[in-house]
Amino acid sequence: MELDFLSLTRKYPFPEKRPRHHVAPYLYVPYVKLKVVPQNYPLPISSLDWTKVFQNGKSPDFLDIGTGRGWFLLQIAVLNPEKNILGIEIRKNCVDWLEMVIRGEKIQNAGILWYNVLNGLNFVEDKSLEAVYYLFPDPWPKSKHEKRRAMTKETLGELINKLKVGGSIFFATDLLEIHKFHLTLLKEFETIVSCKEVPSQQSWDLPATNKELSCIRRGVNFYRIIATKVTEILPT
Repeated sequence: MELDFLSLTRKYPFPEKRPRHHVAPYLYVPYVKLKVVPQNYPLPISSLDWTKVFQNGKSPDFLDIGTGRGWFLLQIAVLNPEKNILGIEIRKNCVDWLEMVIRGEKIQNAGILWYNVLNGLNFVEDKSLEAVYYLFPDPWPKSKHEKRRAMTKETLGELINKLKVGGSIFFATDLLEIHKFHLTLLKEFETIVSCKEVPSQQSWDLPATNKELSCIRRGVNFYRIIATKVTEILPT
């Protein structure tokens, strides 16, 4: 099965010409810290029936955080038909569009959730994932906005716990300060993960995201890291 993104957008028109990169700041806040829960805030999830997420009814092997319009997620699903990939996205219009595409194209091993990763991943089994993708996230580069970043020490620790030994988290960003921020966070787990920086000129055997293709077209440098879990997290 082959996919063409332009053909998909013609077949399944997106409700907006282009989804906004940033959304309302309160969507980047954990549920427990909200004084009032907005109507368009994705509620926390404690457990899931995977038969309602994936057409094949199986649990996820890969996790894509910040799926956007999902071109990366769809490509990974098609290239790895024996593996399930779960996308998490905070923009409801992107989620609705991807659900339409996944159903329409009968992609058995792709699933998408309208969800905020800051509310935890209790619905994903510990030590079950082979890969996590955190590619070109909403950067919030200013230090005063750091609290809105999805990748925190707590989030990273939970993601590492969800990985099997030998599983990896893939990071990518076009902002040097965010790349350094990721390296700083990973240093907190240096006894558990082994990190490798991958230059933008070097292939890392993953499909390019829309953002990565845009960077290449514009000659913008970007930064990538592969953090591989080498041991189990020891109890504290």
